[in-house]
Amino acid sequence: MPTTAQMLAEYPDFLLDVLAELRNAFLDDSSREKKIELLAAQLADPTNVQIAYQEAVDYWPEVEDAVTALLREHGEMTEAQFSRQFGAIRQMGPAKLEREAPWLNPETMAELLYYYGLIGRGFKGAGQSAYAIIYLPSDITPWLPHPQSPTATGGLPVKPVAPPSVARQLLADDSFVEDAGTLLGFIRTDRLRLLNGAPHPDDIDRFVQRLRLPFTSDMPEQVIRLALLLHLANRMGWLKREGDTVQLTGNRVRAFLEQTRSEQRRLLFDAWRQSPEWNDLCRTPELECADTGAWRNDPLQTRNTLLRAIGQLQPGLWYTRDDVVKAVKESEPDFQRPTGNYDTWYIRSNNTQEFLKGFEQWDAVEGALIRFLLRGPLHWLRAIDLAEPAAGSNLLFSLSRWGAGWLGHDVPIPDETPHATITVAEDFTIRVAADVALADRYRVERFAEWQASYPDYVYRITQRTLKRAAEQGVNMGQVTEFLKTRARQTPGRVLAALERFGGAEQVR
Repeated sequence: MPTTAQMLAEYPDFLLDVLAELRNAFLDDSSREKKIELLAAQLADPTNVQIAYQEAVDYWPEVEDAVTALLREHGEMTEAQFSRQFGAIRQMGPAKLEREAPWLNPETMAELLYYYGLIGRGFKGAGQSAYAIIYLPSDITPWLPHPQSPTATGGLPVKPVAPPSVARQLLADDSFVEDAGTLLGFIRTDRLRLLNGAPHPDDIDRFVQRLRLPFTSDMPEQVIRLALLLHLANRMGWLKREGDTVQLTGNRVRAFLEQTRSEQRRLLFDAWRQSPEWNDLCRTPELECADTGAWRNDPLQTRNTLLRAIGQLQPGLWYTRDDVVKAVKESEPDFQRPTGNYDTWYIRSNNTQEFLKGFEQWDAVEGALIRFLLRGPLHWLRAIDLAEPAAGSNLLFSLSRWGAGWLGHDVPIPDETPHATITVAEDFTIRVAADVALADRYRVERFAEWQASYPDYVYRITQRTLKRAAEQGVNMGQVTEFLKTRARQTPGRVLAALERFGGAEQVR
């Protein structure tokens, strides 16, 4: 089936503007080709699709039947068959379209779907065998509610809810990946000492200040997030111990930095998914695992079971956290206790310090774990998006495109053509956009001093940082070439200063 961009290529220019207005999309004054590319990316966004679908259903409830019929036919039907069931799309030239504006008062649900950009009209065959079809663009199909019920496909018995408004969404971002890059730069240019086998608190405090969102010790979930970052860095083989300090393993670090941002996300997610040492239950903020030596849980088995369950949800649709917790309790309550024994685990509530035993404590233990995984690791690692509820504390969530793919769904991955920039100022300050490749920011860290991490990463070239770089084998020719090829523009006085410093170093 055609994509949204291919569908829009058949639209006259003014209809692109109409569609953008109907779907709350942004268009600039670029060329028609770029305008179609920009609009298509927004219209195929999972939440945008869901909101448009819900608005169409609210306007004309039978729209649900029309979309379901197309989905049952793998996304397309002959126009004749579709029109018999759901009405026709009046054919008008550009002048008549502008004059009559049928999107303001569609006569059929087919017209409503067409002017909302949810269906397209095309042709198949040739000559006398040609016929018109109505289709769902292939890149929005994964985000529409599919006709099979969750229970019929072996999934969780939970129904999706109406998509939240954009203002309520807490979309997952790349801050965890970016913090991983910051950790590598910090260890490369600074020091991370060990104290009694653990990272030195003073060094950790200095590192935390470099994160995208620094935090204090009275923010338990951020402390857990930091612990997960350090755990994954160690599990991925980036770290090695040399005396009482932590150093980087060059080959493993280099291999990670050379990956694309999408691959880096996947590597971090897989490292968490496959880790038998990271115990999500004992990291859940509401709980405390008492080490009595008499019991042991299996975090890897538990995590994989829950990920299989969550992976059965349909990508792009929104669910309430409480509904999913309830569904797991109904369909697979013993997901982390296969023997069904709820009396021998020593787990305390952090609020009451009472041991939580018996199946009647399922919500306080298993429920707390699920709620934490959704708002914590799954969101941090960009597998799910969150949204605030309209009222109360019942958080909403949706599988992201990346999370859906990692959990086994065949979904389109968005184009991530980098538009990030590195800029160098006259005062030797380097500004690195957040989505610049981690490898490039790592190189900047080698010859410049960190200043800030939000909204952009800011560094400054100094005599001390250049001397440090030279001592670590980085010559000024490499620095100059990097800035010439990676930075948008480098002032002449900065290049001249680097050249003078390089000459002075050679004399020594």
